[in-house]
Amino acid sequence: MINHDFEDYRNKQPYEPPRWLDWTPDSPIKYLLVIAFFILGIPYFFGYIPSAVGTLWQLIIIDYWLYLREQAKKIDLDQYK
Repeated sequence: MINHDFEDYRNKQPYEPPRWLDWTPDSPIKYLLVIAFFILGIPYFFGYIPSAVGTLWQLIIIDYWLYLREQAKKIDLDQYK
């Protein structure tokens, strides 16, 4: 094996994350469990019954938070040096 074939020294394209509405989670089971816990578990623990609109807002906010969290894990911080 030739040594120069082992390393790729070309510039890599920076990671461009998908838009929020095009995003799919890497771990769908974990995603569904987190959504269920935040929408059903925590309100039940505090004795709170959210309305349909409240549940929808919770779903939107939690989904966006999970999207941002997952995209932050994929960013290569070395590209900003």
